[in-house]
Amino acid sequence: MQRCFNLCSDWQRKNGDWVKKKVSSLFFFSPVSLFDSYFPNWLYNNYPSSKIPFEKYTHINYAFALQNHDDGVPFFQDDWAIENYLPKLIQSAHSADTKVLLSIGGWTGSEQFSPMVASPDLRKRFVDWNLNFIEKYNTDGVDIDWEYPGKQAAGCNTFNENDTDNLLLLLKELRSALDMKFPDDHKEISMAVYVLPFLRNGVPATDVSDFVPYFDHINLMTYDINGAWAPLTGPNAPFYAEKDKGADYSFANSIQAWKAAGVPSKKINAGLAFYGRSMQATTDMTNTKSQYQEALVGAPKGDSDDAYWANPFCSADIDGLSGVWKWSNLRSQGLVQKNTSETGDGWIRHWDDHSKTPWLFNPASKLFISYDDPESLQIKVDYVGCEELGGVMIW
Repeated sequence: MQRCFNLCSDWQRKNGDWVKKKVSSLFFFSPVSLFDSYFPNWLYNNYPSSKIPFEKYTHINYAFALQNHDDGVPFFQDDWAIENYLPKLIQSAHSADTKVLLSIGGWTGSEQFSPMVASPDLRKRFVDWNLNFIEKYNTDGVDIDWEYPGKQAAGCNTFNENDTDNLLLLLKELRSALDMKFPDDHKEISMAVYVLPFLRNGVPATDVSDFVPYFDHINLMTYDINGAWAPLTGPNAPFYAEKDKGADYSFANSIQAWKAAGVPSKKINAGLAFYGRSMQATTDMTNTKSQYQEALVGAPKGDSDDAYWANPFCSADIDGLSGVWKWSNLRSQGLVQKNTSETGDGWIRHWDDHSKTPWLFNPASKLFISYDDPESLQIKVDYVGCEELGGVMIW
């Protein structure tokens, strides 16, 4: 793995040959065949779908339909938006040969996946609902974003030790139904998955190859690794994790774990974070050599779009500010300058050579922000090409 990274960190594949890389902007050369992005349906007012550069993407996952009712049927918080906006999004995407999949679940929409996959009747209701949705709107498949099988995640989620095996039953039935309903038009199944393979008996499975025939690709959520839920600052999306410091997950580790569990490289998309997370440090990190320092638990105010939030479906979930800084707002609000290596007044940029990520610190406010920029993203995309993965996904 180290040899592969050394090659890919300095070189990139272009037209079948390895050439010296050149990074000049966020829209870097990508040696991958699939570029997948999520479009959250709560963004219509601030970011209408007409702004999406569809020609840059192979897939758009429209997020989210919610799996929070006990009848097995997904639903939307914004039915009015589906009718008013989704057909235009699909039309624009298809004009650019971009596929649109409906994403079901998400952090706040995974409460009732577990009982649904455990019941033959509820699985059929779920499958039938998706068949009807695809037929009505001419979408290209289903993206299952269950966070997470066999794991609590949001505070009100139902989970069971048999979740992974029951999920496999759902995938088999969904794949069969899609092929029967649309025999001449392959409808895709994708899944957004945790950094480690599905849990079986409470531990990550060492073999998930039995899933492989039934999905087209998985999207690894290789971000939100460290954040303001912990009493230690650290990278949001590390390329490598640093032993005994912060969460022991990383971009490279996740890819290797899923491959080792039997998922072919071409069916893996690695997740890229187009945002950063802020934390309130308790010490001056100006001259420190480590980005792992004591911090207050609880997120400070993030960018200009950040606001107080509470899970409308679960009072047991943590509410408050997110501390998130979108890449576009890091730029527009002046924290990161045009050349991406210089910072605005009061901010200092650091580079962590172990996690291969930049971070910002403000000595006056003691605010710490971990994020990704063109330099860190290029390292990840090079690694994706070197590992011959199917592509990348962005959130």
